[in-house]
Amino acid sequence: MPTWTELQSYARSKYKLAEDDERSFRIIFGFEDGRSQIIDVQTFDAFNQQFIEFRSPVCKEDQMNPRTALLKNTKLPIGSLALTENGYYVLVHNASLKHLDLEEFELPLHVMAKIADSLENEFSAKDDL
Repeated sequence: MPTWTELQSYARSKYKLAEDDERSFRIIFGFEDGRSQIIDVQTFDAFNQQFIEFRSPVCKEDQMNPRTALLKNTKLPIGSLALTENGYYVLVHNASLKHLDLEEFELPLHVMAKIADSLENEFSAKDDL
């Protein structure tokens, strides 16, 4: 189980980080079809332990109705759709660092990128970059 510092160092060594600060970093995944997807990873404390959050933009609030978002949530294998205060749907997944290993970091990272990009393409037909 890595610490946040170790996890961030691992990400720095494996990926080119688009943003990188003490409590968060951003990875931009490129896909073969030319699309890309942003994944923000940040650490936070809850219940006397450290967690990480994966967050990826999907579409503007007016591009997906709330019922559709909730129905999509029932079918997602990982993460859930949430609405930000600035009116944007994001795909979010949280995990405790206490029991996390690097495989449990890599799997959600890659799966979230694919799911968020698919949803983004379906609802906004735009790309992150």
